[in-house]
Amino acid sequence: MRNAILKAVIIAGGISAMAGCAVNETATVTVNDDGTTQIIESNSGLLSDSLSIADSKTGFVGDLLKAQVSIKNDSRSDLNFQYKFKWLDKNGFEVAVDGRPWIPISITPYETKTVQGVAPNPTVNAFKILVQD
Repeated sequence: MRNAILKAVIIAGGISAMAGCAVNETATVTVNDDGTTQIIESNSGLLSDSLSIADSKTGFVGDLLKAQVSIKNDSRSDLNFQYKFKWLDKNGFEVAVDGRPWIPISITPYETKTVQGVAPNPTVNAFKILVQD
């Protein structure tokens, strides 16, 4: 019985340690009346050292915000990670909180890949790109 409990504690500790290694990086792009402003927020880690936002563009599909972001791998290694869009209204509140899945992506050394998304409703005027390994 003790061995079973000890094994469960060790496994749970290992899973917790691995989950603690997940890094969330974000790039925030806000749409203003005169264009866009990009603010990059990041935590320390491999992704923050290796990824950068090379370009971002916004437009509209009807009255919905459309976002296009170019993500560049600045490292000498292949990067495999996940990304998703986080949509925000003019007051900074998240819209469609549970509506977006993580999408896997791979980028080779020094490659730039473009990702796109369309806001879930017309109240959105800003977004974040979140990445995690």
